[in-house]
Order: sequence, then C-alpha cells, then structure tokens
Amino acid sequence: MSMLGRVYRSGLRKNRVFSLMGAMIPMGFAIGAIQGGALSSHLHWVFGCTALLALICVGGALWCIPWLPVDSVSLKNFDYAGASAAMLGCGLLIFGLTQGSPTHWSPYTYALVVSGLASLAAFGLIEKKVCRPLIDNRLWLTPGFLPVIVSYFLGYGAFAGAWQFFAVRFLLTIQHTSPIITACYLLPVGMSGTVASWVVSRLLHIMPGHWILMGSMLAFATGPAFFLPQTSGTMYWALSVPGFVISTFGPDMSFAAVSVFITSNVPRSYQGAAGSLVITAQNLSTAVFAALGDTVGEKVTEMADSTLDLGALRAIWWMSLATAMTGALVCACSVRIPKSEEKEHIS
Repeated sequence: MSMLGRVYRSGLRKNRVFSLMGAMIPMGFAIGAIQGGALSSHLHWVFGCTALLALICVGGALWCIPWLPVDSVSLKNFDYAGASAAMLGCGLLIFGLTQGSPTHWSPYTYALVVSGLASLAAFGLIEKKVCRPLIDNRLWLTPGFLPVIVSYFLGYGAFAGAWQFFAVRFLLTIQHTSPIITACYLLPVGMSGTVASWVVSRLLHIMPGHWILMGSMLAFATGPAFFLPQTSGTMYWALSVPGFVISTFGPDMSFAAVSVFITSNVPRSYQGAAGSLVITAQNLSTAVFAALGDTVGEKVTEMADSTLDLGALRAIWWMSLATAMTGALVCACSVRIPKSEEKEHIS
C-alpha cells in the first residue's frame, strides 16, 4: 500500500490500482475455496499447495516490485520491545478468544484475553518512548484515521468473521452439501469481486470516499440479511447467490476507500505503518468475530454436543448484521473522505 501510494498520485489511475488490489481478496478466497474443496480428502496437500503458491508469489514479487529509495536505518534502533509486545498481545488475545468456546470459557481463557489486552496497552506506551517506533502514536492524530480504522474493523469482522465463516458451515452442516460443491457455490464471490473492483475504481473518482466506505458497510450487512431467512431446504439460487454477490462488494469498496484515504491524507512517513494497521485490523477482526460468533452460537445452540444448529447460526448472523450497521453508523458520523482528483502520475 505504501509503495503504490508513492508510485501513484491521487487520481483515476490510483483508484483503479487500489481497486484491483482489493479485488484480490475475493479472488483469492474463491481460489482457496476450490483448492480446499478439491483436496478435502488430503488436507496435508492443502497446506503443501499453499506453500508452493507462496513461493511463486515471492519470486513474482522479487521480479516486479520496484526498488524504492528508503532511509538508511540500523537494526540497533529497531523497536524490539514494541514488536514483542504487539505480537504477544495479538497472540494471547486471539488464543484466549478462540479457546473460549471449546473450553466453555474456563478461567485461563479470561486470563489470556486480559493479558493480551494488557500487552497491547503496553505496546502503546512503548511506542511513546522509543526513538523509532513501529507505529508512531502521532499517526492516530491524523484527522479521520481512527474512525476509518474502527469502521473497517467492524465491517470486515462482520463480513469475514461473523458471516462468511458461518455461511460455509451452514452449507456444509445444515444443507449437507459436499466440500467440493460448497467450494463451487463460493465461485460467485470471485466473479463479483472482479466486477466490484471495476465499479469502485470509477466511483472513487466521481463521489466522496466516505460514501463508498458507508456503502461497503451496507454491502457487508446484506450477507447475513440474505442468510437469516434460509432453512435447510432453501434453494442456492434463491438467497445464497444474491447474498454472496452483493456482500462481496464490501471488501472491494472498503479496502479501496481506506487505501485511497491513507495514501492521500496520511503523511508519507506514516503510510507504511498505516497500511500495516489496515491489514492487521482486517485479520484481527476476522479472528475476533469468528471467536465471538462461536461463543454466541454455543450459548444458543440446542445440540447436545455444542454443534451449531440453525438457531445458533441465525443468532451469529444477527450479530454480524448489527456489527456491520454499527460500522456504517461510525462512518456516517465521523468519516469524511473527499473524492479523488486527477494529479500528475509518478512512475
């Protein structure tokens, strides 16, 4: 994100580049779903193929990513304390949340969550003291940055963690579709994401970015809205397809809007840190809301073995819908992103 922000100034070309980057999220999801469905009987090959794809991506990155000038830095000044606190905090928080439901929230899971939050708080304090912080606290003073991140965290968590993850479980356990058929059911995600990237690249140039971000929150909300009425006998084309197609506009719209906001409004020296926070918010929100969804489902389900029944899944999707709408409210009240204007292209 930081590199593309240096290469392109605000304008139509920059919007297209960031929209295309956002389209890789649903495209990658669809490809991964097909890979997982095809290799569901040989799970070790799922990880093996993923490792091979990662190596190919490394080779492609070394070949095509330009060498941009950077400030000379020394590892002596690296923020080891901050990095350790951040990794420990995220690890403990996610581990505690994900272990909560399987262990029926044993005391140690609460201790893990509290310890994780304390480590993240310590990370914030450390960043105030070190000479070269990983995340300069002045970044949070950038007008509009905090509500943008909060809105993105809520929206993406509602989409990927509290809806999409459990939508797949619904197809597998309630409608009893096979893994490969379920993977094929997810193909519209990749197709819709490609269309969404084309649409968003043009919308960002003609309308304010905060409207795009707010629209993404509403798109996130359509996923659970289309799945809430479903039963075990609901036809795939009746509600699942519209839910997958419309909700997939959310990641493309939100990622493009947030990326353009960061590269246009955040000081260049902070753009790398801001981009890393966006990706962290994306991954962290997915894990947090998936764990919270499991907890909600466990409390609601009537199955003896804690398997999530349809009532439990609906409770999770209500949470997803409410979370996405909260993200839309935060965006409407606190986020302002002016429409992008064409400027000189840097190459």
